[in-house]
Amino acid sequence: MYAEIMSQKSGPPDFEAALALFDETVRALEARARRLEEVLTVKQKELSSANERLAEKVHELDSLSHYLELVLSSVASGVVAVNQSGIITTVNPAARTMYAGLGVALEGQDLNQLFSDSPINQILAGANGPLSALRRIPDPQQGERIIDVVASPIIDGSGQVVGAVEVLDDVTDVRRLQEAVERGERLKSLGEMAAGVAHEIRNPLNGIEGFASLLARDLEPDSRSARHAQAIVAGVRDLNRTVSGLLQFTQQRPPQRKPLPLANIISDVHDLVLAELATAGEDEEANSTTNSCTLDCVIADEWADRLIAIDGSQIRHVLLNLIQNAIQACSDRQDAAVRVSLETDSAQNASIAIEDNGEGVPEHLRQEIFTPFFTTKDHGTGLGLAIVHGMIQAHHGSITVESSQALGGAKFIVKLLINS
Repeated sequence: MYAEIMSQKSGPPDFEAALALFDETVRALEARARRLEEVLTVKQKELSSANERLAEKVHELDSLSHYLELVLSSVASGVVAVNQSGIITTVNPAARTMYAGLGVALEGQDLNQLFSDSPINQILAGANGPLSALRRIPDPQQGERIIDVVASPIIDGSGQVVGAVEVLDDVTDVRRLQEAVERGERLKSLGEMAAGVAHEIRNPLNGIEGFASLLARDLEPDSRSARHAQAIVAGVRDLNRTVSGLLQFTQQRPPQRKPLPLANIISDVHDLVLAELATAGEDEEANSTTNSCTLDCVIADEWADRLIAIDGSQIRHVLLNLIQNAIQACSDRQDAAVRVSLETDSAQNASIAIEDNGEGVPEHLRQEIFTPFFTTKDHGTGLGLAIVHGMIQAHHGSITVESSQALGGAKFIVKLLINS
């Protein structure tokens, strides 16, 4: 336009026309700028709205993630998730507690390296889930934890398996309760049968012992027949002790409870056994057939003057039997050691532990040893621990056996209710 104006006039430039053209151009640019500002404002509003929606989505995802973390941290069941390669990616607090005895950081570990028989390996290999298994985990407090495991695949929206998850339930107490109930039923049946048999046997035994004693008295003291008669008497007395133990097991009296200082009872039994060991030591000088044993007693300070309602006679019997068994279990060692300890357990009840450095009790025998007539000793009757178990049950307590972390042998744990 400017060129047209200039071409029409051959004289001096028309500044007014140029200014008018400039003003018109400026107004056109301003109009365009205003339109651009309007477009920019609209776009900014759209962008701001999009950012707000995005922030809301992020907040929702954060809230959902936080909620899921709260759910995982709150459930009593353990949860362990792995990726397609079997590498652990997620572990909730309950699972950490159950697996604490492994002593390893779980995240990043190959689950197959930790548990080669895990059902997750089958899931990742293509097996249909869920699959279940039972797992035993070492535990410094309980000896071991029994974990019920259920494994399931993690499937994405397209139906592909992108990992797997294990749900863990600690069934240690349930299993032990089941075993205790089963053992109680077996003991009841055996007790009813044994009581009848014991009464039928005892009368003939007394007659045999009486006649054999008369025969031994009438024979020459150093004769072969007299020795045979004396052997009959000794054998009958051994049988009588077995029958007496059996009757004691089947006819256990209810505990006569009264408040007593448990620490004093343990100390008294400890001193009694020490005296027996000292006597055995004197015999050892004569025949050198036994090894000495170190017997320690550790009582928590809180039990110094504390009273508990128990039958003192029965608890002494329990402690004496368990301590003597522990000494016999490690008698073949030159460094034989037994430790008795008293403390308060997590449920605020009395916990008495008798540990030794013998060979220990194999896991498959730990429930059998409380069954009448079950024994691993050459000359045992198999009634000692059964009677002990019955006395503890009569006190509404419990007795278990596990491996001793401190001494390496067996560890018998007697728990007595304080408020019972």
